[in-house]
Amino acid sequence: MKLKHYSIAVLTCVIATGLSVQALASSPNLQITGTILSRTCDVASDSQNMDVDMGQFNASSFTSTGATSSATQFNIHLTGCGSKASGAKMVFSGTSDATNPSLLALSDTSGQGGMASGVAIEILDNTQQPIAVNTVTSGHVPLTSGDVMLPFYLRYKSTQNSVTPGNASAVMYFDIQYQ
Repeated sequence: MKLKHYSIAVLTCVIATGLSVQALASSPNLQITGTILSRTCDVASDSQNMDVDMGQFNASSFTSTGATSSATQFNIHLTGCGSKASGAKMVFSGTSDATNPSLLALSDTSGQGGMASGVAIEILDNTQQPIAVNTVTSGHVPLTSGDVMLPFYLRYKSTQNSVTPGNASAVMYFDIQYQ
């Protein structure tokens, strides 16, 4: 009970202090903006923690810088999209590759070392055009009301002329910005 009373007393002091500062200021020092949206979409449970198996590729198949593997599709499943959710922009985030910052760097997710080198992961949209990691997509993904499946692709891309074999795993996150 004392903790609740203490919190209320502190809040009252902050409000009173804020009012006295407001009375001295001739213009507002805090402007609040925002938007109230109609129902957006929920990320389905099968898309909240995904494992994407990219397959196995021979290091010698990456013959020069920029060589790529075949692409592996993954889907982000959205449910319950409202009728006003017409589109979204995506941000795929993670550690950028040191040599090519538009690519997702490999990380030792196994904890056993022996990580591949000279290669990173490229993210592709549904038309298999590259999406730079840690950047808002330039175009928007169209959304319809109800359930929506958003297809994307991943592939390995060499960042050096020579690729060393090993664990080629990474961790990536995604954010959806509704239009």
